[in-house]
Amino acid sequence: MQYFLILTLILAPTYAIRFKFLSFPANLLMIWVFLFWLSFAVWLLAKKKLSTFLTAVKNADRKILRLTGLFFLSGVISLFTGGIDRAKLGQFIVIFLQPILTFFIAGFIIKQNQNTKYYIINTIYFLLALAGIYALIQYFTLWGLPAAWWGNSIEPKRALSFFAHPNFYALWCAPLLAFLIPDIFPKIKNEDSKIRDRIYPVAWLLGAAGLLFSLSRAGWLGLAAAIGIYTLVVADKKIRRMILGGIIVIAIVIIAVPNLRWRFILPFYGEKSATSRVELWGDGFTAIKESPIFGLGLNGFAYKYEALNSDPTLDTHNFPHNIFLNFWVETGLLGLISFIYLTWLYIYRGLKNRGNLFALGVSLFLIAMVFQGLVDNPYFKNDLALVFWTILAMF
Repeated sequence: MQYFLILTLILAPTYAIRFKFLSFPANLLMIWVFLFWLSFAVWLLAKKKLSTFLTAVKNADRKILRLTGLFFLSGVISLFTGGIDRAKLGQFIVIFLQPILTFFIAGFIIKQNQNTKYYIINTIYFLLALAGIYALIQYFTLWGLPAAWWGNSIEPKRALSFFAHPNFYALWCAPLLAFLIPDIFPKIKNEDSKIRDRIYPVAWLLGAAGLLFSLSRAGWLGLAAAIGIYTLVVADKKIRRMILGGIIVIAIVIIAVPNLRWRFILPFYGEKSATSRVELWGDGFTAIKESPIFGLGLNGFAYKYEALNSDPTLDTHNFPHNIFLNFWVETGLLGLISFIYLTWLYIYRGLKNRGNLFALGVSLFLIAMVFQGLVDNPYFKNDLALVFWTILAMF
């Protein structure tokens, strides 16, 4: 079953392949997850492990179990807040139902075979390297890059890899790069590592280069925060010197490449992309004032965007682009509080047990996600929600 779980991670970007299934809006990732569940159920019955699985769920960490239950309940409430429709039901399935059930399934599969964690890590390295290579090809050759991202008066040239938008690419890859930090820096530090082990730093650096040329400042912020906290809390002197050297190299690259340099400094000159975030946050607070306890429900911000929006020159947005406002507006106080507590608990435990590669990785994944989420939407997308809960299962 571990291979089905790995395939689920690989297929995460396929949410963009959309179609109708029995007149219901669907996508390839949604259908695959249902097939994964079906395969898992058959496997449980064939191996006579159904009772073992149910016992494992029942005996899971009590705090995590309660918080997950409250988070799921907030999704159920937000499904009905403001009236239910097909779009909201679809959102509930891919943002709450599928990811959370997959979390329990993934946790059980990992406990049955601890090697699954290493298979997943290797898969993440492969995916980041593949996406990074394609992003670099796009940026330097324009091959496969939509004309809208070649560089114009509205947007600079940006790589988006296999995704529909550069920010979607960054939202996917930045937390995953952070997750690998406890594994990659010791590998880079080890001068006696085998040639095979040197493939991993190359793969990570390719992924990081792809993120750099996505020109996602939110992605840069998230990864920088994770590296910064790792440097302060975990890294030894040799790794700190190595990270400092890397920072100097990146700074030189940003200064030397005009596109990167201007992307970095334009927010200080009132760039529209940056100032629009402030306007969206204001719209988010307006939405909260309208319904501070239950929020507007799933898709509520998108449904009421025209009434909430105070800037007619601003493009349509589905979320306020701040992770805390996103949860408050969409899932109310219950969703916001359960998410904050759940995330804080994993971060605290991961940093406390920093000798555990996977625990620390999960903590850094969440740190990157939260910092990136200060100016973007790192959860309310099919692939992001699924990756979020799958990574939590690695703790």
